[in-house]
Amino acid sequence: MASSTDFSAVSGTATHYQVLNLTATLLDTQQDPTPLIKRAYHRALLRNHPDKVAASNPSDFFTVDQITTALNVLSSPSSRAAYDAALRVSRPAGAASRDAAFQTGVENVDLDDLAFDEDNECWYRPCRCGNERSYVFREADLEEVSDEGELVVACLDCSLWLRVHFAVMDVEDDETPPSDDITKKS
Repeated sequence: MASSTDFSAVSGTATHYQVLNLTATLLDTQQDPTPLIKRAYHRALLRNHPDKVAASNPSDFFTVDQITTALNVLSSPSSRAAYDAALRVSRPAGAASRDAAFQTGVENVDLDDLAFDEDNECWYRPCRCGNERSYVFREADLEEVSDEGELVVACLDCSLWLRVHFAVMDVEDDETPPSDDITKKS
């Protein structure tokens, strides 16, 4: 269970992802991100050891408490989901557009332009690095970011990214019978 102190990095300058030197996208691409988070935790402890802080500027390092909190929040799927939501809400309105302006290696596409694999129930697209299915995602991934209308997917083999734009359509609207046009013709 996450307490309000688990989200302290939301209001501070460093996020839990920055404390562990990870990205949300990297964790999303892992089937089980736990080993990756644990390795990042151990690296962060070594990198921020008090003996190393004395030699440098102490404000550039994270405390053991910050590192442990980051581990606890990011290791729990429910805590991480709540934390990610808090990050999205706390991000200033212009931050997303500023970040997008400085991204390189990002291709923008429409969801309708991607191939869909019905057997695996996933969308995919080849990358210029040569992998025929380098960008892969499922409907659950789209549902997570449905409010934003775009999903950013990393190539599985290189450092390129794909920004998939989409619109959420209500199923009820699609299944509504046509208006009185049919009854007027009879």
